[in-house]
Amino acid sequence: MALRVVAKNQPKFQPTDYIKFYAQGLDNRFTDTNVYWLYWRKKGFGKRIVYVDGSVTGQAESITGFYDRLHHEMNKFSEICNRNSETQDYWFWQDLNASNKNMGNVDVKLPNLPFAQTDVVIRVGLRGCSTIDTVNPDHHTLIYWNDTLMSNEYWDGDIEYVQEMLLASEQIVDKHNTVTIKLPGDTGHDVDSVFLNWIEVDYWRHFTAVDDQLVFTVDDSDRIQIEVKNLSQPDILVFDITDPNTVTEIVNFRVESDGQNYKAIFEDTLNDAKTYHVTILNQLKQSPNVKLWQSARLKSVKNRADYILITAKEFLPAVEPLSEWRRSQGLRVKSVSVEDIYNEFNHGIFDPGAIKAFLKYAYENWNPPVPRYVFLVGDASIDYRGYLNKAKTNKVPAHLYLAFSVKPLLIPDDNWYVDVQRNGWDDHFLPEMMIGRIPGDTGETVSHVIEKIIRFEKTPSQNLPKVLLIADTNEKEEQLNERLSDYLPGDVEPKKVYLSDYLPKSATEEEKQRQIAKARKAIIASINKGAMITNYAGHGAMDRWSKRKGLFRPMDVKDLKNADHLTFVLALTCNNGYFIDPVKYSLAEEFMLASGGAIGFFSSSGLTSTDDNEILSTAVFSAIFELGYNTLGEITTHAKKMARKNGIVNAVQSFILFGDPATTLKAW
Repeated sequence: MALRVVAKNQPKFQPTDYIKFYAQGLDNRFTDTNVYWLYWRKKGFGKRIVYVDGSVTGQAESITGFYDRLHHEMNKFSEICNRNSETQDYWFWQDLNASNKNMGNVDVKLPNLPFAQTDVVIRVGLRGCSTIDTVNPDHHTLIYWNDTLMSNEYWDGDIEYVQEMLLASEQIVDKHNTVTIKLPGDTGHDVDSVFLNWIEVDYWRHFTAVDDQLVFTVDDSDRIQIEVKNLSQPDILVFDITDPNTVTEIVNFRVESDGQNYKAIFEDTLNDAKTYHVTILNQLKQSPNVKLWQSARLKSVKNRADYILITAKEFLPAVEPLSEWRRSQGLRVKSVSVEDIYNEFNHGIFDPGAIKAFLKYAYENWNPPVPRYVFLVGDASIDYRGYLNKAKTNKVPAHLYLAFSVKPLLIPDDNWYVDVQRNGWDDHFLPEMMIGRIPGDTGETVSHVIEKIIRFEKTPSQNLPKVLLIADTNEKEEQLNERLSDYLPGDVEPKKVYLSDYLPKSATEEEKQRQIAKARKAIIASINKGAMITNYAGHGAMDRWSKRKGLFRPMDVKDLKNADHLTFVLALTCNNGYFIDPVKYSLAEEFMLASGGAIGFFSSSGLTSTDDNEILSTAVFSAIFELGYNTLGEITTHAKKMARKNGIVNAVQSFILFGDPATTLKAW
């Protein structure tokens, strides 16, 4: 990129000197933050900003305004509507629904009023989220500008739809322009659901700066003169940013007082469209984070590892005790920060794809034998860019895939990171390495879970293994558990808590709640006494077992006092492993964060079916009690491979191991 070194003494770079260049941010689904790399060498120069004479000659054509597009967008909630794309825009501004008369109201203020007697184009970006086969079209949207109906359209499907309207400049006021969107609900079905995504305004405006900044494009084939007003200081800068990598600076232009402000007048020759950025010296921004970069040498083929631990740089001290423990067990360990991964595999820019690129490179190029275990340490959230300003941030982000059921869902898929080899369709989705993760938002939280893992492994088992089988009220789940008990050796004691045994067919709601509480106490007591495996089969949600009855919830995890005999949980239910909620932890994460609870939790981040769950759980029990697999990674990876063999790709993608894949499961 072109730059300019601003230095008092050119041969030397002093603390008061600086380097000036034009920097662009990013705007993708992962980040709005760009990263720039500064290199220097002893001989020769890189690209420099060229000066262009902008002197006012009086011979140029005076241009009084430009055509601008203002984009208004707020991302307040996420929802998946379309079944065809994982990269679709799934963040929206407002949820509109005809059935509850919910309408949208948005204030739109323009930096400058439009030219008189010109047209203004308004576009409203909508997303259809209800589609009824028997109704066509699905949607009817009325759009008002300042209480005047401007657009009345019918449209169909779960699609992006842009509603465009034309306004006269006289309809734009200086303040409090309001766009209102109404859904009459007269399409023939009362379910008319539409999301507001964005609003755009195209109009002719004057060269008037806002907050000492103005970016504009003009298109001509002559020498032109431009006058930019409303600048608060005389130290004005003018750049031609048509090519952001080869910016030129306009110099020798005229600066004049304009009331209490200043204006800049310059000339330039155009053969095509050019884009300019006018600002003042005080508006130049200093980079918020400048570091001397030292390579972690992740691309060195001399690296070797059996066990790769990936976490945020701030958590590296917290995970070091586990790294040392694994080394003492004979594993070759490599602890890597996500920041180093981004630097070496994506130019420093945040992107989950960089993690996969790193793991693929390590698997294919590092000194053999290939890595076996991958352990991800730190929180993840669907809110990559922090739109919601909530507490959960992405320490080690998740890869999302589009899953299909009653409705499309974006689901986290850790298996994607370790699916690094493709040898035909049969090998598609199969992991080459064993992977697990734990949550953590601070070094203290991470240290707590790491200590929990080490304590578990250092404590010798003393008793015969016990297995806890829990079922919701559905008979199919009970039958699934009964078939799983057939895999247990004769000396393994199964304890069963079936909710149907506690709930009489005819009971008041109060009695039902008492009986559910009784079943909950039985679960807590069994885990506290020591259960090698806790298996739940039934309905569920992100934060509970038995979705409607609330059989077991995060508040109940706090009653588990089994710190000395942690359990391995197999949750055959929906969403217990949905770890990307931006606000709260899933039930699987709560089990891992607790002082007691679980040493590992294997559950789905999406929706499941009883038939699919039986194949997966059968593979887990077979791996433990028949094949003799003992690490969490071996057990869960075997289950995924059996699911893939039976064509259940969704289970391979959605089932997440919470826990260290190198942890050895023990009997209690």
